[in-house]
Amino acid sequence: MNKNMFAAVRRVVLLPAVLAVATLTGCASQMTTQELTPPPVAAAKQHTGSVTVTALPAANADPAAAAADVAALRAAVSDAITASKAFAEVKGSGGDYQLTVQVFSVNSPSFGISMTSKIEMGWTLKRADTGAVVWQQSVQSEHTTGGGEAFVGAERAKMSIAGAIRKNIAIGVERMGAAAF
Repeated sequence: MNKNMFAAVRRVVLLPAVLAVATLTGCASQMTTQELTPPPVAAAKQHTGSVTVTALPAANADPAAAAADVAALRAAVSDAITASKAFAEVKGSGGDYQLTVQVFSVNSPSFGISMTSKIEMGWTLKRADTGAVVWQQSVQSEHTTGGGEAFVGAERAKMSIAGAIRKNIAIGVERMGAAAF
């Protein structure tokens, strides 16, 4: 077998293997606000003031990689509060209350058919004028994405994390809406 023929055979054999690995381990896109926003939650009461939302990544997160996800998280929490009517208004800045939502931990499998992700986020609501904490809770949630929901493992992992965040936001908004302050 000459060199040209050997190189051609090697490309024919190697190309499908490279494509299979790329398909099975492909990169998942960043999470969008729509993926993180839960269906509307009924708040037990509507607080008359306005709120400004801040989202923070996990302490050990890479700041460059977390920037887009944090923006999507802030928007998703803001959208969920608006839909639930937990506050009269959500403002970009200058609200009567300051809500800070911080990701404490994210546990997600690296591989598997069904992937269950667990997330813990801290919710802190302060009066903007005094800085006094009026409500604070740690919320834990989890979500499982099955093998039939996405072919690529990285996409299933992303979907399970997004599902856990959606549930966390729904729980947080519901609890905050029921709080007396």
